Amino acid sequence: MSSQDVFPLSAEKRAQGYGRFPYLILRINSGVYMQFPIHFYTTEIPDLPGLRVCVADTEHEKNNFSSLFGVVQRFNAQINPVDKTIFKLCLVLTPRLAYFFEDRCFTLSEDIPFGGSLINSEYKVLALNSAHFLTD
Repeated sequence: MSSQDVFPLSAEKRAQGYGRFPYLILRINSGVYMQFPIHFYTTEIPDLPGLRVCVADTEHEKNNFSSLFGVVQRFNAQINPVDKTIFKLCLVLTPRLAYFFEDRCFTLSEDIPFGGSLINSEYKVLALNSAHFLTD
């Protein structure tokens, strides 16, 4: 692995959206993170892993970021069905912009999750001790 390739994913995982903004990080425990790619669509639901969000326009993805707060809240309700928060979530929009979701509140941050063991929802390792996003 070269110093340029800090997110060593197979072509298949890259095509599935892993490592591309925006994405959702679920903190399993200290140093273990699960990534959920976010896919925008207008008519046909993509058959890809992660979260799918129906929007009016997919050409200007950043215009759709505001719709993601509701998506995160619904996802949180699914994984944390009891009022007590178990898993922490982070909606990552860019390398320097994220919203942490904890105690039913969003907190803006310029620091995004980094390092540790990054896995997908099938518990397969995506990256170790590196950035959670593609740099190319």
